[in-house]
Amino acid sequence: MRKIIAFLLGCLLLIHFPVSAALLDHYHLLNYLDNYGNLDLTDKPYTQLPDGLVVKRDLNISRTDIRSLPKGLDVQGSLVATNCALEKVPRGTKIKGSANFLGAQIKNWPAGIRVGGYLNFTDTQLNKLPARFRVKGDLSVVRTPLSKLPNGLIVDGDLHIGGSGITALPDQLTVKGNIFLGGNVIKKWPEKLTLGGVVVR
Repeated sequence: MRKIIAFLLGCLLLIHFPVSAALLDHYHLLNYLDNYGNLDLTDKPYTQLPDGLVVKRDLNISRTDIRSLPKGLDVQGSLVATNCALEKVPRGTKIKGSANFLGAQIKNWPAGIRVGGYLNFTDTQLNKLPARFRVKGDLSVVRTPLSKLPNGLIVDGDLHIGGSGITALPDQLTVKGNIFLGGNVIKKWPEKLTLGGVVVR
């Protein structure tokens, strides 16, 4: 009888006090690595990644409750962080490929983050980019509250600003591809604009 009561109490504890999401340590991390070095945590319950994490290929944290990337993160492929709780990317983060933050909660993009490809901030809360910012691919700030691009911005690909708060472009701007306004009306154009493609309204 005592064993039955203990068993029932244990079941009740499991029902009312579920195991909470926690740090994904280096040992459990191996469960989500494929043979190529991709780390896919899509829909997983973890809220933290270990500091100093090195991912040999792509890292995917889409639809997770991870609010901050770990210090010293080195992604040697691309980062996919769509429709997740991510708010913070620390200085010193390295992403060799592109970074897709579609629908994430990012508000600020600090200086000192290295990204080797495009940056997609579509449908985020982004409101600030660093001075003398350079993107080594396309830059999308579509449907963000961002109202100002930094002076001296260099975009090696296309620039997408439709649905953002941008109505004026900085005095110095370099876009090696096209500028897609997406319906935004620009009241002030750069004094020095270097454009490799065309402006698409």
